[in-house]
Amino acid sequence: MRVLSTVKFTALRMIRNYIVLLLLLVVPIVLISVFAIILSDTVTESGERPLHGIAKIMVVSFQLFAGSIVMSYIQHEFFTAHKMRLGVLPFRKELYAFSIMMCGTVFSILLGVALMTYSQFVLGVPWGNWAWSIYVIALMSVLSSTVCLIFTFSVRNFKLAERLSEVYGVGFIALAGLFFPMPNNAFFDFMGSYGNPLVLSMLSIQAMEQSDAGEAWFTANILLGAIVLLFLLMLALGRRKMA
Repeated sequence: MRVLSTVKFTALRMIRNYIVLLLLLVVPIVLISVFAIILSDTVTESGERPLHGIAKIMVVSFQLFAGSIVMSYIQHEFFTAHKMRLGVLPFRKELYAFSIMMCGTVFSILLGVALMTYSQFVLGVPWGNWAWSIYVIALMSVLSSTVCLIFTFSVRNFKLAERLSEVYGVGFIALAGLFFPMPNNAFFDFMGSYGNPLVLSMLSIQAMEQSDAGEAWFTANILLGAIVLLFLLMLALGRRKMA
């Protein structure tokens, strides 16, 4: 498949995107380090360090914004002046778009793994089952890329799509009650639990740490189901916009 020859160059472009590295790697490292300093001597009544939970939430939270990588490259390649060159490329543009999505998703997963490595081996945050945590981070990365592409394909103004992606990330963090307590009603209860990808991912990681594999798979499969449904919607919108 000729499109595979572009993967190397797409990956190199993403690795050299210093703004992405700053926002999705350097900023969370700084924030987690600041919390580690502030909470260095803090221990809960049960003997746990609050830093452990906060660091894990921050690592997973930044995956909500990982889709911005994919949406910016798709916009640049398919909906700017550069799209003219796609007509002379010797492969289908749908496959090229899919390769960009996969590169962006894998790149954001690697950034998440880098944050896990830093938090555990530098700050002493135990991640328990690493394989399961990486799987959950991968689900969050795919979900974020899919949602951001839906925004890209469904609105004409790319700036508006970028703002919507930010609302998606910040909104679910707020609905999880991390900024301030949410109102006590059925809607906010749902959006602060099984209707919130951030909460689902944290519940899944915590359940696996507590050896509750049933709950871990249940919450992860809710994320997977949402990804399948939204991926189908993204495909339909993408085919219409690229036609």
